[in-house]
Amino acid sequence: MKLSITIVNYNQKYFPRICVEALKKSKTDFDFEIIFCDNNSHDESLEYLKKAHEKGDIILTEPGKNLGYGSGNNFAAKDAKGEYILILNADITVEHDTLQKLVDYLDANKDIGLVGPKLVYHNGEVQRSCRRHFKFFDLFIKRTLLKHVWPFKKRYVNYVMDDFNHGSTQDVDLITGAFMMMPKAVFDHIRGFDERFFLFMEDFDLCRKTQLAGYKVVYYPEARATHYHKRLSEGSFFKLLTKKVSWLHLASALKYHWKWRKH
Repeated sequence: MKLSITIVNYNQKYFPRICVEALKKSKTDFDFEIIFCDNNSHDESLEYLKKAHEKGDIILTEPGKNLGYGSGNNFAAKDAKGEYILILNADITVEHDTLQKLVDYLDANKDIGLVGPKLVYHNGEVQRSCRRHFKFFDLFIKRTLLKHVWPFKKRYVNYVMDDFNHGSTQDVDLITGAFMMMPKAVFDHIRGFDERFFLFMEDFDLCRKTQLAGYKVVYYPEARATHYHKRLSEGSFFKLLTKKVSWLHLASALKYHWKWRKH
């Protein structure tokens, strides 16, 4: 098996069906498997996944509780048989050649430990899916009016990579976890996602562990996919304070910066 695709689902409604249908239309010269971890969903998505599992279109794993994003992918990866693993959001659709291009690129570049494609929102806007290493204060700048004020604006532009050429293949510090492909041997070597992160920052942590192990993290826009949802953490700092998911984001950010404070 060349590729295993792990997808975590938690009440994603119709997105798993759309995601799987696009994957099944992929034109590849290799076999791949699709492994879902369902985090105790109670909407229509679980019914679809059970039927797709019965048909043999996917492999469905059910831990019986909400493990979070990183732990959910780790749970699914236990059954992965592929040489490469693709960590994929359920709200993403690939193009017919996306998988082939990424696998070919990793086959040709053994020093790369993690690669991400160009992600485009359904309205055609390119998603800023890369980040530079950042400090905790940069997250605050991003959520407030400080991002428009000098000298904080310069820090903001550097962090979110507004100066980045999304049409050029480049080594990067961090790639968002919506779409990450890597050799399964590297994923296993770094022990997958750090399960102390329930939601948010687990993707950036995975990138840093990959680099610490001596591998490159690369943005590869020759391959592309469509992302239908924006990040849960989007919004102003003050609006986010009223959302439960925002407190999860804050907790993960604190854990992340404490873990990597000496690097």
